[in-house]
Amino acid sequence: MDFDNLIPLIIITLFIIGIIVIGKIASKKVNNSDDYLVAGRGAPLMLIVGTLFATFWGGGTIIGATGAAYNNGIFGVVEDPFAAGLALIIIGLFFVKILRRLKIRSVGELYTYRFGKTTGYLASSLMIPTYVIWTAVQLLAIGKILNILFDINLIIGFLIATVVVVTFTYMGGLIAVVWTDAIQMILIFIGLISILLVGIDVAGGVSNVVAHTPKDYWNILPRENNLTSWIRYIAMWAGMGLGNIPSPDIAQRAFMAKDEKTAKKGMIIAGGLYWTIGFIPIFIALIGITLVSNGTLDASLFAEDAELLIPFLAKQLLGPVGLGVFVASLLAAILSSASTSLFATAVLFSNDIYRPLFIKKDGGNLESKDKRMLRATKIFVIIVGVLSAICGLASTNIYDLTIFAFTLQFGVLFFPFVFALKSKWVNTYGIIAGMIGGLMVNVIGCISQLTIIPEPWEFYTLVPALINLILIIIVSYSTRHKNKARDLEEIYINK
Repeated sequence: MDFDNLIPLIIITLFIIGIIVIGKIASKKVNNSDDYLVAGRGAPLMLIVGTLFATFWGGGTIIGATGAAYNNGIFGVVEDPFAAGLALIIIGLFFVKILRRLKIRSVGELYTYRFGKTTGYLASSLMIPTYVIWTAVQLLAIGKILNILFDINLIIGFLIATVVVVTFTYMGGLIAVVWTDAIQMILIFIGLISILLVGIDVAGGVSNVVAHTPKDYWNILPRENNLTSWIRYIAMWAGMGLGNIPSPDIAQRAFMAKDEKTAKKGMIIAGGLYWTIGFIPIFIALIGITLVSNGTLDASLFAEDAELLIPFLAKQLLGPVGLGVFVASLLAAILSSASTSLFATAVLFSNDIYRPLFIKKDGGNLESKDKRMLRATKIFVIIVGVLSAICGLASTNIYDLTIFAFTLQFGVLFFPFVFALKSKWVNTYGIIAGMIGGLMVNVIGCISQLTIIPEPWEFYTLVPALINLILIIIVSYSTRHKNKARDLEEIYINK
């Protein structure tokens, strides 16, 4: 290994060791399952903002969005960061208040308390694939970075990432995730600003970058003014913007905040910050276009995969120490998202499926049950890590996987989530029918096309959600005399 690679790898190794140490320290703060699952419900505003931003700012945004902007300008990244950031603001404005009053530990419990155990099991089971895919996306991003920059085999880098994320998440739970998020947010800013400033300088300054800006690069609206284009555009906003709203990882941040006001402000501030910082990958893509135009960067290096742009830029523009710091910041962003999605999925397994099936029915004191719950969640952290690793080997397109993960959730769970919190007349039969109907459209598409991302994507974004909504309304109305749903007010009282 040459000296130029050794220095960055030492910096990255120290960073990874530091992350694992934080996980170990955090583990000493875990006294019960409430500490492990919702970090003791005492997080202040800045910690909520930091963990939300770091959670969203993962491989899909940094690597995937930069590649998408390189190919299609700002229009190519409507879904992430803009639609995704909108989701945080919508949740803060309309849903956090109700979620906090329920005093639950995961979003899956919402469906259980309102519509019964069967609905709760189904909803949690349907959320799991989204987050397994999302975790795989982050691990893939790390594999790509290590492969391009240091010639480490993609699969080996992917597996290294899996082991690191599983290790510190296993040890410290949500406390470890949040603590590392706070540190990783600082590193993210340092890394992004460094590559932006160095890139602008090498490209000949801002004026030269502006001069090489392609036509329509900053046009966020459809390029063609026809019905098909606008349907696709609506699907772009709906899939990520609405698909993120029922996300269990976002709900966990609401549950862990010290109070309702903190949770609401944290969501809105994080959404605005995500929009603001989201412009940096777009600018970096523009720098890449400029460097290709003046011959500094060879376009053939990433002609087949524009998602490799940032790794190549870093390798070309930064010295060994700068490269090490920048890659550490990239890994910080990606590990943050990976640990969050990994943990959220483990909680779905343990709190929403395992606990009601195997712990609640047993005898024994509360302390014994709590220890079993804590142990079960840790085991599921490992299981989800393995499932994500398997999923990542099935596809290597980061941005497409990111978008599909949340369009799947939009088609199956967005309307059930909204109705569960906002409607008194929907019932258990309607919610179950809607979930199954939305899911089946996607399943049929995947099976008929033998792919996990069926085409046309706009059809599989909007139609499952439409079927979901129609079934909820029709079935709830036709079975209104057999309503099994509980009012939210009753849940507040009983809780």
